[in-house]
Parts: sequence; C-alpha cells; structure tokens
Amino acid sequence: MYSKLKEIVDIQSGIYEKIRSEGSVLYLQVSDFKNGEYLKAGIKPMIMLDDRVNKYILKDKDLLFAAKGTSNFCVMYRSHEEKAVASSSFFVLRVVEQGLDPEYVCWFLNTPHVLTFLRTHAVGTSIPSITKKMLADLEINILPLPKQRLIVEYNNLQNREVELHALIAQKKRLVTDHLLYNVTNKTK
Repeated sequence: MYSKLKEIVDIQSGIYEKIRSEGSVLYLQVSDFKNGEYLKAGIKPMIMLDDRVNKYILKDKDLLFAAKGTSNFCVMYRSHEEKAVASSSFFVLRVVEQGLDPEYVCWFLNTPHVLTFLRTHAVGTSIPSITKKMLADLEINILPLPKQRLIVEYNNLQNREVELHALIAQKKRLVTDHLLYNVTNKTK
C-alpha cells in the first residue's frame, strides 16, 4: 500500500538560532554529521532554552532530513543526555502512523532513487533546497511491520559489511607498508 509522506508523518522545519558560548540545548547542524552518523567529538554548538525553542525539542526516533545543500541525507535522532533541536537546514519528520517503523522511513529517504529524485527537483541555484512540499508528496510503500524491520536489518548489515571491507583494506595497507618499510631498511 502506497501513502504520501504527509499522510504518515508530521513534517516541520528546524529552527534558526544563533549559537551561544553557553547554552542548555544542543543545536544539530548538517556539519555535525558524516555519512549519516553523528560526530560526537569536538565542540558542540548550543543554544538557550526558552518557550520558542521548547516547541522544537527533538523526541526519540524523530527523523532529521538534511534538505539544504548538496549533501542530503536522513538520520534518526536518538535521545541523548542533553536536549537537542535541529537547525533550519533540516526537516524534522515525526511518524504518526501506527505500524510504521521510523527506521524504515529513514532507510527509504536515504535510498539512491529517492535522493536522486529529490536532488533533481531541488530549487535554488547557489544552494539547492528540497522543499517541504516535495518531501510531503513522496510516495512510500508501506509494507507489513516485520518486512519493514527485515529491510532495516538487512540495510544495517550491508552498511556493516562495507565498513568491515574498508577496515580490512586499511589493515592490508598497513601490513604492506610495514613489510615494505622493514625490507627497505634491511637492505641499507
């Protein structure tokens, strides 16, 4: 069964705030992510919590879709010790449909077919932007929940396989470099 995203998720824009040296709320920006993973190290941009900001506090399993620029991706927010909001470079999607796994929606939004479609139809010349309407009108195939979870698990295993292959290649280079270094030193 196909549904438009707007029928199964609430979509709202992130918030624009000035970063402060001291704050009580983590301010998530596109630059805080690499390959869809949150970079925990480094300085964390913060903002102050007030009534206006409080409406934008992220909930566990909210989806953040990077809609501005050429690096579009979707990540699922996991509650951390500190409260967080998404910057205005993101759309925040909150699943409202029963029987729909947020991880499945995130997987769907990260598929090459969907990202290519969205990038092709992005507006703006210097900074391409995916509009809320474009995102809301996307059609997603709602599979039974066990199949959704199977797809997510399979995707996670594929991603882990890619990571392991890269790690193996890196280790092989280190071994080769070590052997080459030891061989050249012994010939001198």
